[in-house]
Amino acid sequence: AETGLEYVLRSSKENKESAIENINELINGASRYDEQAEEPSLVDYLQTIALYSDTDTYDAVSGKVSLMTLHAAKGLEFDNVFIIGLEEGLLPHERSLGVGLDELEEERRLFFVGITRARTDLHISYARHRVMRGQFLRTVPSQFLYEIGFSYNEYERFEEDIFDTDQSQDEADHKPATDAYVPGELVSHSKFGLGRVKEFLNLGVNSIVVVRFNTGKTKSLMVQYAKLTKPGK
Repeated sequence: AETGLEYVLRSSKENKESAIENINELINGASRYDEQAEEPSLVDYLQTIALYSDTDTYDAVSGKVSLMTLHAAKGLEFDNVFIIGLEEGLLPHERSLGVGLDELEEERRLFFVGITRARTDLHISYARHRVMRGQFLRTVPSQFLYEIGFSYNEYERFEEDIFDTDQSQDEADHKPATDAYVPGELVSHSKFGLGRVKEFLNLGVNSIVVVRFNTGKTKSLMVQYAKLTKPGK
């Protein structure tokens, strides 16, 4: 449903970018939940996203993993640090691109804060594809990676470790074949109806199928959750 909230926020002069960013993330999260939940409901969704930041009660000796933003990590140190999402548009944030050197420099300082939180090991990663504002898009690695000496000859492709090694029988049973869906193939979804396959990305248990439905809408769906059927087969 159209609420007009984004239009109102864009007309505002105060903190509009942060508010719009929150709305976009809400849409992304709701879209993922809607695809994966067997019986989606508002109550269940709210319970699913009921996570909170506990940096104020951080206990260095608890052995627990702490999830936080780069801003929240200022002043803290950890033996092992994992920074994810090193992509153009995320870090540096899209608001800093093509605007001015000051904005980009602030993003660079924020990245420096993150990488200097690690005492022993620092792990940096980025996704080759990401759902942004409801669209499944190919990403561009962050320019900051190259500034710290990143080389394509030295990185690891995690999906090879995950999908090409021995798997449990349960995972193997659900791993889609490379020819699971063919462009142009007719498929049916319980919610979106009939459609034609536009693209199939074989990512093992996380395979994605892009379908253009007869309603005119195009959806990127995770195969293991979409429960697509092939009429006539």
